[in-house]
Order: sequence, then C-alpha cells, then structure tokens
Amino acid sequence: MDQMNSTFDEIARPIWFEHDDPIYSIWVKGSSFICADAKHFYWVTAAHVLTNTKADPQSLRIFSSDSATTTLSFDEKYTLTETDARDDYRDIFILRVDDEEFSKCGDSALIGQDIQDGFLDVDSLPLGSELWIVGYADDDNYVDYEQAKIKQTRSVVRAIYQGQGVSDYCHTARVESSIKLSSFDGLSGSPVFYKRIDGGEERMVLAGMLIRGTANSLMVHFINAAVIRRMIELIPWA
Repeated sequence: MDQMNSTFDEIARPIWFEHDDPIYSIWVKGSSFICADAKHFYWVTAAHVLTNTKADPQSLRIFSSDSATTTLSFDEKYTLTETDARDDYRDIFILRVDDEEFSKCGDSALIGQDIQDGFLDVDSLPLGSELWIVGYADDDNYVDYEQAKIKQTRSVVRAIYQGQGVSDYCHTARVESSIKLSSFDGLSGSPVFYKRIDGGEERMVLAGMLIRGTANSLMVHFINAAVIRRMIELIPWA
C-alpha cells in the first residue's frame, strides 16, 4: 500500500449506516472527509452516496478517528439546490459537526483539513501532477455478519492529474497505483490530495472530492476543492 502519515490519512472517514433491520443493521458504504474553518468542523461526502443507498443523515454513523468509539452528531446540512448549481458540483453534501455535543461525548481527537491553508484551487495545478485519493473501496470494506466483524481498510491510491473534465469545476485524473482494485465502488466522496512544497516543507493540501471513476478505464473525476471551500465560506457563523 502507498504510505502517507496517519494524520493525513485520518481526515478521510468511512461511512457507516445503521438501520432497524434486526439482522443487517449496519452497512459500510462510501467515503468522506472532515474539514474545518476557524469555528466549526464539517463532514463532506458525495450526495449520491446517500441517495444510492436510500439512506438519510439520521442513519449515518461517522467516527471522528480510527480510535473513536462514539460517532459524530450533526446540527446543520448544506447542499446546492437546482437553482444555484449546475452539473456535477450539485453532488457536494456537507453536514456541520455539533461542536457542543462532541465536547461532551467525543472520546478522541477530531482532525479536519483547514479550508484556508489546506485547500487548493485545482485550476492552478499543472497537468501530470501527482495526486493521492484516500478512501474506502467496497473491495476491502464490508460487514461479515457470520463472523460478526466489520472489515474496514483505508486505501491510499496514487493518480496523475489529467486536467479539466467535461463539466464546470470537475477535473480528471488517471490512477497509477500499486493498489489493484477490481472496482472503484465505495470511493465516491473520497478526498483527493496534492503534495505541495511550502518553504521547503511538504504539505498535503486538498485538491478535491472524488465523485466517480471506473477501474476498467482507470479514470476518475473529482470536484475542485475551491468549490467546497466557497460553500463553507458562505455559511453564516452561528
């Protein structure tokens, strides 16, 4: 597996859903990440991850870190409507972490990518730049009900930037990784990172959020992180 430091990895979070079914109560499906501004933390994924599983935000079970035993609570939802969004970036889905509830019940650190210092506008990225997709592919994430275990593996997948996609604010990359996945299912909502050199030091900055891709073509599409940052910047502070 391609290696990165643990703090960088843990910004990416797997998506669990809990349902009333007495036998199949937990589903593990999809990827997401946590980011933050000066006052709040936000959980971000692709909206179709929820719609494709016919789930709602109340069924989400998101852990703040790999070591956490309690899940996050949320107090606000943010999406783009039909009237103020076009094409792929309507797929951005954001929940604000309930800070007060987390301060009472959180049992581990909450790590988030800073939207000011840690986000990149991909329009400035040269073609051929190296990117890193951090997510939870279905191949390695599932519930084994017979053994009463949840299989959960975070993959760090190398990709090469290919430029602007067919729709506004959507960009493309070609996967070139030592990790061989039979399918890219489950990677929607994954953060896409770029390693930037600042003052001689390497920093991982968010380039975007993956929304689709196919293992046969090795091509993936992602939304520019600058759009997600702008959405959060427009949220009134409370």
